[in-house]
Amino acid sequence: MKIQQQENFHILSQLYKPHYCAVAITLGLFLFCSVPISATDGNKEEITVAENGSSMQKGRTVTITVTDESGPLIGANVTVKGTTNGNVTDANGYVILQNVPDDAVLSVSYIGYVSKEIPLGNQSSLRVRLAEDTKTLDEVVVIGYGTMEKKQVTSAVTSLSADDLMVGVSGSDISSALQGKIGGLIMTNLGSANSSTTFQLRGMTSINAGRAPLVVIDGFPGGDIRSLTQDDIKSIDVLKDASAGAIYGTRAASGVILITTKSGSNTDGKVKLTYSSEFTKKQNYNAPEMLSGREYAEHEIGTDYGSDVDWWDELINHNNFSQKHHLALEMGTEKAQVYTSFFYEKNQGIAHQDERQDYGGRVNANFKLFDDWLEVRPNVDYRQAMRNNHYPNFQQALRNNPTRSPYDPENETGYNVWLNEQLDYNVVADAMLSTYEGLDKWFKPEVTFKLNIKPVPGLSYQQVLGYENRQWEHHFYNSRNHRDELEESRKGYAHLAFSKTENLTSEGYATYIKEFKGGHNLNAVAGYSYFENNGESFNMSNYNFAVDGVKFWDIGAGSYLSDGKAAMSSGKNITERLFSLFARANYSYQDKYLLQASIRHEGSSKFAADNRWANFWSVSAGWRISNEKFMEDIKWIDDLKVRFGYGVTGNNDFSASYMANMLGSDTYWMLPDGEWAYSYGKTQNVNQSLGWEEKKEWNLGLDFSLFDNRLYGKFDYYRRKVDNLIYSVKVPQPPYTQGSQWQNIGSMESKGWEFEVGGDIIRTKDFVWTSSLNLSHNTGKILTLWGNNTYYNGNGFPAPGSPGDAARMEEGSTIGSFYLWKFAGFDDDGGFLLYNKDGEVIPAAQKTENDKQYMGNYTPKLVVGWSHTLAYKNFDLGINLRSWIDFDVYNTINMYFGIQGQGNTNVLKAAYGKFSHIKGEKQICDYYLEDGTFLKIDAITLGYTLPMKKYTKFIDRIRLYGTVGNVCTITGYSGMNPEVNITGWEGGTEKFWSDFYPVVRTYTLGLQLNF
Repeated sequence: MKIQQQENFHILSQLYKPHYCAVAITLGLFLFCSVPISATDGNKEEITVAENGSSMQKGRTVTITVTDESGPLIGANVTVKGTTNGNVTDANGYVILQNVPDDAVLSVSYIGYVSKEIPLGNQSSLRVRLAEDTKTLDEVVVIGYGTMEKKQVTSAVTSLSADDLMVGVSGSDISSALQGKIGGLIMTNLGSANSSTTFQLRGMTSINAGRAPLVVIDGFPGGDIRSLTQDDIKSIDVLKDASAGAIYGTRAASGVILITTKSGSNTDGKVKLTYSSEFTKKQNYNAPEMLSGREYAEHEIGTDYGSDVDWWDELINHNNFSQKHHLALEMGTEKAQVYTSFFYEKNQGIAHQDERQDYGGRVNANFKLFDDWLEVRPNVDYRQAMRNNHYPNFQQALRNNPTRSPYDPENETGYNVWLNEQLDYNVVADAMLSTYEGLDKWFKPEVTFKLNIKPVPGLSYQQVLGYENRQWEHHFYNSRNHRDELEESRKGYAHLAFSKTENLTSEGYATYIKEFKGGHNLNAVAGYSYFENNGESFNMSNYNFAVDGVKFWDIGAGSYLSDGKAAMSSGKNITERLFSLFARANYSYQDKYLLQASIRHEGSSKFAADNRWANFWSVSAGWRISNEKFMEDIKWIDDLKVRFGYGVTGNNDFSASYMANMLGSDTYWMLPDGEWAYSYGKTQNVNQSLGWEEKKEWNLGLDFSLFDNRLYGKFDYYRRKVDNLIYSVKVPQPPYTQGSQWQNIGSMESKGWEFEVGGDIIRTKDFVWTSSLNLSHNTGKILTLWGNNTYYNGNGFPAPGSPGDAARMEEGSTIGSFYLWKFAGFDDDGGFLLYNKDGEVIPAAQKTENDKQYMGNYTPKLVVGWSHTLAYKNFDLGINLRSWIDFDVYNTINMYFGIQGQGNTNVLKAAYGKFSHIKGEKQICDYYLEDGTFLKIDAITLGYTLPMKKYTKFIDRIRLYGTVGNVCTITGYSGMNPEVNITGWEGGTEKFWSDFYPVVRTYTLGLQLNF
């Protein structure tokens, strides 16, 4: 779906102006607050007294029926408190207890549900409904090296449970399920079955170093989100500000994502089995509208070969089908719990030659030994992904002559392969006449030993050991009939590559948790952390093979090896090491006054010995106003807390080669006599003063919960400054052997705010409607570079022609701004007219670089995520929406394919319609800058849960659901997709020449079985 009519979009765009959005938010809050609190609360006891509820004598018989919201609970424990008199419920949730005294208190419990204690009184028959135990997950937040009750947190943290993630939208990793769920987190994913996701939290934190948050999986820093499957995730906690992340030191400059996977629980020795499966079909929509073959011939753009081909459609795999299956087993007692899972996924992209097959498994366990003195938690995770990542070039699909067929029945391959035409070639044959096999493997064994020092209550020590082995194998072969081989007069090309990365983690820390008299609470942690990374690789290539079918499996048979033209290389990565000592202390007084402080002293092997160590620290405080005496009479406020934090983190997420003494041949080297000559010597200038990039950030926040926890949320305002930015700077020769050196020479700042609100709009016995909304705003600015009048140009545009760059970074520039010529109109011949630096109108041929100016910005003024969950009896409906408001996109598709007379390549239909007046050479100007504001429905899920306990004792429940993913995008942007990459400082353009892939809608059917 796409709304492009100006009259319709005018209404939408006006509604999306920020001030109107504020009005809409206010109305939304009014709706939350105006709905009356319902009389029936699913977490409250439901007790039915028998009709003959008169006072009974001691030793009477009592009947109890135990249910949950879905029906009878089989196997619930019902006992008379303080005695051994008890039993479990039958298939109807029914149990009879005899010899029950008048003053008895009945205890009702079931694994995974909140236990209840009910005074018997004069009742002889009771009906008790238990609620699922989600309270603990809601109230406990995972933080650095520990957990904490949400009410005690003094930093900016967003927490999600597994139920908060979208289902049925899984792409190449779990990021698709996170879209719009976390305020301030921007994710960019191409949409291919093999693409990775780029994360950016609270704006850009570096120029040349890493900008992605640190991922910590089950307490182990440096995790890869692509190694996870959604069904194994228990919760996700995002540490946004420096006061929360400083405990992770140099790797926390861009925030921290803490992921906790599912672990075993006490099931009284019973085995619980869960099976889930999904089946997905993908659909392409909103492809660029190019000239058809007959239209191309009518306009006499190029040679008419007689066919009528939609090249874009030829690249689409209309028969795609994806599926995934997940099986989990859980069993436990009080002393031992085990969770194990196995999965298989086949993910076919919308494009030909884009697919992957994954399988793997996980074992998480927890054992208590020696009277609970020792806890051992081993985790083992394995995943393998077989990839075909050789999908056709969709850029070329836009260019190709639509009168030329990709197929030739007379050719032995079935494809029409033509040669030596750089901008027109059979892109289908290029993909189909090659073989691409990639094999990714992750193996991660980890173990945690926890020693509970029982003579000192609250004191424990944890020792963590983790190892990760990741391997990548790449096999590639071009058939002798491939265009590249025919043009070079070769008979096939084979390439093999292998790389291995090993990560070693060792951490040990002591924890002390103590509640003192008078309302004093202390939660303290101190320990060490060690991380090491090693890697190695090799590859080989050869050409000219006598037999095509063997492909890459006899690579030495190619004649280029005997001719001395084959290639082979190998390498070993520079070892990276991090070592640190850290401590954190959280103190609270009467749950009203909260303090936190942390420090991390860390050293990195990436820096010179004299500049290797640094300190990263934070302090934060909170005041729970709702616990003050003067708030006792304000019953509608359940919790109100203000907090403030300040922290310093570092960034060493860059190549270890920056500080390595790299040697090589064929390098200019100054000889003793002062002359320069080729010699064997240093290939880069090592800077012994190179230091950490350092981020300093403060955060002011407010948390609230109102109306019996029906309405809850938070607001955060933050400001950060990054100093000592690392750039490659030009240096003189001599004295330097090379012309550049890495130096700390810049600074930048960013600021913004985030607002989250959620609650139960309607809560009745049969119908519940919950909603959550998050809003975020961020701006960034370059404060200094390495000298006066210095700048960097970027966001370059490719040939044909010489368009130039669309971005410039210099002192005082705003991150996200475009650097363009200003459009002034068209001349009589359809050529571009531009404004020069003095504001005068000039022909485009007279422009200079100095005539460019900053205009527009690709950073949205407001980013919105909005989720709804509606449940009626056994039906549930989930709707997830997302919006970016008031930002600019540079429409390169219109620029390159919307002008007539650009050679014999195809063009948009609009080139002979909307843009028919343009005849001249394209220009990088604001004519192609458009408002990208959009509202996207990410997913709609409809589900039905069938409780099975009353039908069979083997199956607890069956859930069926259907999901439509990427339902539609409502926008006035005229290009293919307004959701372009806005991470980094060179974003904002719809880059058809790089990482270009169709927009994909998905249809998924899902099944979940609980045994």
